[in-house]
Amino acid sequence: MNKKESDSGRLLIVDDERESLDPVCELLQKCGYMVDGYTSCDDALSALREECYDLLLTDLVMPDMDGITLLTKALEVDPYLVGIIITGRGSIETAVNAMKSGAFDFILKPLDLEILKRTVSRAMEVRRLREEEKKYRSIFENAIGGIYQTTKEGRCITANRAFARILGYGSPEELITKITDIGNVYVKPGRRQEFIKLIEKNNIITGFESEVYRKNGGRIWISEHARAIYNTLGNLHYYEGCVEDITVRKRAEEELRISREQLRSLSAYLESAREEERMYIAREIHDELGQMLTALKMELFCLSGKIPGDKEAFLNKTKAMSDLIDAAIKTVQRISTALRPILLDDLGLAAAIEWQAEEFQKRTGISCELVSDTGELFIDRNVSIAFYRILQEALTNIVRHADANKVNVTFINRPWNKLMLEVGDNGKGITEAQISSTRAFGLTGIRERVYLLGGEVKITGNEGKGTTLKVEIPYKENRVNS
Repeated sequence: MNKKESDSGRLLIVDDERESLDPVCELLQKCGYMVDGYTSCDDALSALREECYDLLLTDLVMPDMDGITLLTKALEVDPYLVGIIITGRGSIETAVNAMKSGAFDFILKPLDLEILKRTVSRAMEVRRLREEEKKYRSIFENAIGGIYQTTKEGRCITANRAFARILGYGSPEELITKITDIGNVYVKPGRRQEFIKLIEKNNIITGFESEVYRKNGGRIWISEHARAIYNTLGNLHYYEGCVEDITVRKRAEEELRISREQLRSLSAYLESAREEERMYIAREIHDELGQMLTALKMELFCLSGKIPGDKEAFLNKTKAMSDLIDAAIKTVQRISTALRPILLDDLGLAAAIEWQAEEFQKRTGISCELVSDTGELFIDRNVSIAFYRILQEALTNIVRHADANKVNVTFINRPWNKLMLEVGDNGKGITEAQISSTRAFGLTGIRERVYLLGGEVKITGNEGKGTTLKVEIPYKENRVNS
């Protein structure tokens, strides 16, 4: 059908008497409507099949077809057409029959032109409403997402094809018939009550994700956006909402979560293996190589005592060798401590933190102030190692990147068995881009250590004023420190 040519409306008028038809057509044309008049019902139906009309105004009694029959056939062509019947038989029966046929109204003869204009005007408003209904009905039926209306008790009032398809039903009618309580669709018991509680609190709910059953018993994930609709008295009328099938997304999220857990488990295993290897190498260097060098120095000392005094060259040589052995012993101690500080195993975390801060200041010349109130702690070895390595990494980053001359280290025991380590410097300040960079392997390593132990990490930078790293990790006190 062609698009309507007038915003005022296009009227189809049918009356077998030309003397009655023409005045009505002229009047309504003067009112701004586009009007086509026919004396034949068949011709009028043919025109209706070819053109788009808003309103059918027809006489009731005509020789080839009565007005009610004409209107019935016309509504088969266009269900949204508005019909008005003109009749000289003003009885209740006539009115009832007219309304049953789908007529909007009927007008009695002889025609009162003012009544006719008012009736046509009201009929055109109805036509516009029907057009809007047709538009939104099309959106409702053809929407990709599911759309529904339910009572508070869970009875489904309306549903579109997409909603039926999401839940595995062949049609909206089947869904409405089979699902008498929408609450039974949710896999989690009480999920419908959670939905109602949230929507009653806010009148609207967005992104309500739930696992639901399909018709065949399979499970999928959906996301709902819904609101409560109230009547004019303020009483809840129904809930209406839209539904999206997010099963693919949820599966991808679950696979990603599992993958991350596997990577973190692998990272934890590798880190644990690395620490064990460090401890083994550190002890081998300290115990074996260190003892060998000490024994060698003692032998050299004994040898130098047996060299005659007039052999000054030999004495100078043994002294030089002794100095080299002293330097080697210090190197062994330094390498052994860097790999695994014996202090951490022998005296505990607090002492190791204090030593690390002092060594940092001696080695770099950067002022390093430590505030600690932890006292003697007996905690899990993994937590101790994590804090020690995090401080080690933070101080290394300061030397490499911060351009700072002062560092403050705070190591305190927080409520609810949490240890907090805060390292701040007065350097140039880390940027957001540097914090989130995929190449910031040191920061990534810190985050992974913290997350694996169920802790929290926060890194902030202030341009020209420095960087602060804050870590909190829960712990369980263990008198037998493993």
